[in-house]
Amino acid sequence: MNKRYTIGLCGLTARDARLIEIVIARAPNPKYTVRVGDSASIGRCELAIVDTQAPQAADALAKMRSLNPHLVVIEIAEQAGASVSGYRVQRSSLLLMILRTVERAIEDRLANGAGSGTATINQLRALPDTIVEPAAGHNDRAAQAGVSLQPLAALIVDDSLAVRTQLETVLARVGITAHSADGAEAALKQVAQHNFDLIFLDVVMPGIDGYELCRRIKQNSYTRKIPILMLTSRSSPFDRARGALAGCDAYLVKPITSQVFFASVDKVLNKYAQGNRDTLAARGYRVVTA
Repeated sequence: MNKRYTIGLCGLTARDARLIEIVIARAPNPKYTVRVGDSASIGRCELAIVDTQAPQAADALAKMRSLNPHLVVIEIAEQAGASVSGYRVQRSSLLLMILRTVERAIEDRLANGAGSGTATINQLRALPDTIVEPAAGHNDRAAQAGVSLQPLAALIVDDSLAVRTQLETVLARVGITAHSADGAEAALKQVAQHNFDLIFLDVVMPGIDGYELCRRIKQNSYTRKIPILMLTSRSSPFDRARGALAGCDAYLVKPITSQVFFASVDKVLNKYAQGNRDTLAARGYRVVTA
């Protein structure tokens, strides 16, 4: 009977996660079988594939290590180079190299003694471009250790250039970097290629409307945890109910005061960070009340 290995994906974009799932599924190995899934739902794993640019991956990696202290980590990074874990794949070579790297990790480490090269927390802290495993203090400990966390990033989806520009300016006040899309199709491409901490959706747009776009993002296991705020002029109870059913985290009606806007953003981000404001501050977030 073949040995079975499980791989948990930490912090990957939907596009990268899907690519890895397809590549591994279509190249079965006669010596063992491999199961791939999101770290939040897959349980105990022998391997983890981690996006080193995704701050939220630190918590997921810590949870996985609590279940398996000998977890073997494969890093996905923008640049090639040395890796504390011993396994790193440059993002631009993901399609060509991920299967080979997974097979090497299984042959080198797992088949010949699990965890022989697992990096320690101190080793991880020594390199600023690696994921840091947080202790009880969460990501604030990473900040104290001198690790630079990525700024918060928001996606603004609205067919109005004026609205997108205005929101970008407002979000900059609280330290959030904004990206924009003029419709659902462009938004879905960006969501698949980047990690966002917050998404703003207009409701009335050409083609796919905001409700359906929200529903699609929330149905994807890799993006469903991203907070979504709908910002629209539709204020009827029916429209609010449609937003709730689609899965939005906040429904804001235009025109909106800056006080209500910033309070709503703060509320969903605080929930997203599980109440850890040190993490938000370490990523450049500033509380603005008006």
